[in-house]
Amino acid sequence: MPGPSPFVTRLFLSGSAGFLLIGVLGAANGAILPEFTRRFGLNDWSAGLFLTAGAVGAVAMVAAGIMGMRGLSARLSAGLMAAGAALVAASLAWPVTILGGLIAGAGFGITASHVNRAFLTGFGVRRGPAMVGLVNAISAAGLIVAPLILVAVGGSPAILYGGIALFALLCLALYPPHEDAFAGSARGLPPLGRRDLGLLGLITGTTVIENGLGGLGALAIIALGRPEAEALSLVSAYFTAYFLGRLALYWVASLVAPERLFLIAVLGAATGAALAAGGLVGTGYVMAGGFIGIAFPSAYVWQARLLGPDPRMAGAMVMAGLSGGVIGPALFGAVLGVTGFAHLFAMAAMLALVLAAAVLRAMRRAGAAGQPA
Repeated sequence: MPGPSPFVTRLFLSGSAGFLLIGVLGAANGAILPEFTRRFGLNDWSAGLFLTAGAVGAVAMVAAGIMGMRGLSARLSAGLMAAGAALVAASLAWPVTILGGLIAGAGFGITASHVNRAFLTGFGVRRGPAMVGLVNAISAAGLIVAPLILVAVGGSPAILYGGIALFALLCLALYPPHEDAFAGSARGLPPLGRRDLGLLGLITGTTVIENGLGGLGALAIIALGRPEAEALSLVSAYFTAYFLGRLALYWVASLVAPERLFLIAVLGAATGAALAAGGLVGTGYVMAGGFIGIAFPSAYVWQARLLGPDPRMAGAMVMAGLSGGVIGPALFGAVLGVTGFAHLFAMAAMLALVLAAAVLRAMRRAGAAGQPA
C-alpha cells in the first residue's frame, strides 16, 4: 500500500505548524497583558489596545485577500508573524509593541484563511473536512500551552515572543514559495440585505464575547484579587475547556440542530460568566470557555444554510467573525476602563443574554419563513 504523497506530508506539517503558531500567538496576546500594564505603566484599558491592534491587522489582511489583493502568501504570513513577534519581544516602547501586535496580527489573518482552505482542498473531498477539524484542534493546543509557557518563563515577553518569532521562521521554511493564500477563493463580498447583516451580526456578537473572555480574562481575574500565576493557569484551563467543547461537536453536531447548539452555547456561556461574576471565578470562567468554544462553529453551520450558496458568503461570515476581535477588546475596554476590569464577567453575561435573545428571535423568524434548520 503506497504511503502518503510528499505534497500531503508537506501540507500537513506546514499547516499544523502554522495553526499551532497562531494558537500560541492568540493566547499569548491575552496572557501577556498584565505584564504590559506593569512594564509600561498602563491601565488595563490601554493594555487591551494590544489585542485590538492584532485583530485590526488580521481583518485588514483577510479583507485585502477577499477584495483581490495578490501576493498574500503563506510565507509572507510567517514572515509577518516573525517580525511582529520580534518587535513585541524587544518591548522597546509601548507604540512599538502595539506596532508589533498589528504586524503579527496581519500574518495571523493570512494563515487562518490559508490553512483551512488548503486542508479542505488538498486532502480531497473525503478526508478534507476531517483534516480541517484536526488542524483546528492543533491550534487549540497552542491556546492551552501559551499561558503555561508564560508562567514557566517568569512572565518574560522577551522569551515568550522571541520563541514565537523563531517558531514563525521555522514555519516560513516549511511553506513553498509563491503560494497565494487566497488562490481559488471567491473574490468580493455579496450584496447584503438587512436580514443578512442581522444574521452576520450574531456571529460578530459571538466573537465579541469570545475575545473579551479569552483576551481579557487574566486582567479580570487579577482585578478580583487573584495572583497572576493563578490567573494564567485559569486562562489555560479556559482554553482547555474551549478545546474540549469544540472536540465534542464531532459527536454532538449530528444529534442536535446547529441553531439549537448555538443557542445552548450562548446561554451556557452566559451562565458560566454569571457564576464567575458571582464569586465562583474558576468554575464559572472555565464553564464559559467550554460553551463559547462551540458557539462559532454552530453559528457558522446554521447561517451557511440560511444565507444561501453564494461562495462569497463564506468570506462575509469570516469577516463577521474577525470583526468581533476588533470590537470585543475595544468595547470591553471602554466600559471596564470606567467600571473596573473586575466587572468583565458580569458584562460578558449580560451581552451573552442579549445575544441569546437575538438568536432566539432569528430562529423564530427562520421557522416562520419555512427556511431549513
